[in-house]
Amino acid sequence: MPIHLAFAVSSALLLGSSFAAAQAAPAPAEATGPAAPSGPAPSPDASGAVGSPEPASPAQPAASAQPGAANTPSPAASPASSAAAPRPEAGATGPVDAGAALGAGGESVAQALAGEVVAEELTSEETKISVYGFADFTFATLLSDEKTSGASSGVGPNPTFYIGNLNVYLDSNLGKKFRSLIELRFTYLPDGAIVTDPATFQSTRISAAFPDYTDFSRAKKVGGVIIERAWLEYAAHPLFNVRLGQWLTPYGIWNVDHGTPVILSVTRPYVVGSEWLPQRQTGIEAYGSHGINDTQAGYHLTLSNGRGPVDSYMDLDKNKAVGWRLWLRQDTPFGNFAVGTSGYKGRYTDAEQVTTLENGTPATSFPITSSYDELGLAADLKYTWGGFLFQTEYIMHDVRYDDDHRPAGFAPGTWTPDNRAWGVYFQTGYRLPWYGIMPWFGFEYDRLGKSSFVYEACDIVGGLNIRPTENVVLKLVGVHVWMPYLKEKSFDFDQFVTQAAWSF
Repeated sequence: MPIHLAFAVSSALLLGSSFAAAQAAPAPAEATGPAAPSGPAPSPDASGAVGSPEPASPAQPAASAQPGAANTPSPAASPASSAAAPRPEAGATGPVDAGAALGAGGESVAQALAGEVVAEELTSEETKISVYGFADFTFATLLSDEKTSGASSGVGPNPTFYIGNLNVYLDSNLGKKFRSLIELRFTYLPDGAIVTDPATFQSTRISAAFPDYTDFSRAKKVGGVIIERAWLEYAAHPLFNVRLGQWLTPYGIWNVDHGTPVILSVTRPYVVGSEWLPQRQTGIEAYGSHGINDTQAGYHLTLSNGRGPVDSYMDLDKNKAVGWRLWLRQDTPFGNFAVGTSGYKGRYTDAEQVTTLENGTPATSFPITSSYDELGLAADLKYTWGGFLFQTEYIMHDVRYDDDHRPAGFAPGTWTPDNRAWGVYFQTGYRLPWYGIMPWFGFEYDRLGKSSFVYEACDIVGGLNIRPTENVVLKLVGVHVWMPYLKEKSFDFDQFVTQAAWSF
C-alpha cells in the first residue's frame, strides 16, 4: 500500500485506491501527460494486466506509476481507499461492459475528475512520495531429463522453492509538472550464480559470503540491487513530455509492464526476455498522445548511450542509439484493440583502457575490442473483450559486425557471421466470473539464427491464472520446449511451476 508523506484528501475521495498494485510497474511506453504519485493499481483486465498497453488520451489523467497500473490512468490516492471506478473492460473476476461509464472523449467521469486533481497537484509546490512494490514466491520442478535440461531450468534439476522478484518503487510528485520514479529490484545474486568458461566448459559457483565485522566475523551472504529505472520527468504538454535518466525501453506489451503480478505465466515470453531490443536505456525519452472519442494514438522517441558493457553510465563510442514507438488504440462495442510498432538502432561497443608513457607523460587510449551495429524491430497486438484476451508480439534483431572486430565462431578457425534472429508468441485465455480464474494457453516460436548454439526453438505453455484478491495472483503453469531442427534428437525441456505473486 502506498505511503504518502503528504496527500490531498480531495484526491482520496475522488479516486479511492484504483486497481491492485499487483501489476507491473509504470510504463514509460504507456504513460502520458502529467503524472502524480498513485495509490494501489486498478483492477486487472482479462489478461491480468491493467487496461490497454497504450497511454490514455490527453483528456485523461496520466498513467500510474503503480506496479500493474502502467496502462491505467490513476492519480494520487489515499492509503485508506480501497476501490475506484475501473476502466472500461477492466475486471478482476469477470467481464465488464467496455462501454460502461464513458464520458466525452472516451473517458469515465471518475477519470475526468481525477484529471483535474492531477493538473492541480502538478502545479503545486507540495512534494508527495509513494512507496510500493511487488514480490513473488515460486516452486519449480523439472519433468524432463535432468542431464539435458537441468541447467536450462535456471534453478537446477531438483524441486526448488525460491523468491524471484522483490521490487520497490519510489514515486514522487515534485510539483510544477515534475515527477520522479525509481524502481529497485533486490536479489540474492550474485551469490550462488554459476559461471561457465565457454572454452573449457568448466563451471564455477560464485560465493558472496563475507565475514561480518559486527558478529565476530561470522560469514554472511550478501545480495545485490538492480536499478530497473531512475528518471525525472517534465510533463510539458499531453503531446510532449520528457524523461531524463534510465528508463525501460518503450516497446511491446511486457517490457515496461513487467511485474510478475501482471504476467499470465511465471516469466515473460522468451523473445521478450532475449532483449533483442534493450530492456532499459540511459538517456532521453520524449512521448505524447492524443485522443479523439474512442480512438487514441501516441508516440515515443528515445536517444541513449546505446548498448555496451557499462552503458548505464558510460558510452564507449561516439554513436548514440535511437528508438521509437507508434501505437494506436480503438475501443469498440466488440472489444478493445491496441496495436503498436517499435524500433531500436544502435551500435554495441566494448573497449579497453590502456595507459602508456609518451615522452614521459602518461597517455590514455581506449582501443575497441568488440563492435557491431544492431537493429531491432517489433510489432504487437492486443485484443480484449470482456473476460477474453488475445495478445501477440513479433520481434526481429539484426547484427552486423565490423570485420576488424568480428568474434571467433564455435568451431576453431571460423568467425561469427552476421545474423538475423526473430521470434513470435501469442497468449490467449478467458477470465471466468468465479474467483478470478483464467485458463490460458500460449505458443512461441524463436529462430535464433546461425550465430546461436540453438538454431530454433518452440514452446507450448499454459495453465491457470487465479486472482483471489486484487493484490494476489496464484499461478499453475506447465511448460514444454523443443528444438524442431533437431527432430527426433531434440532434447526437450518440461517443467511444472507454481507461483504466488503479490503487490504491496
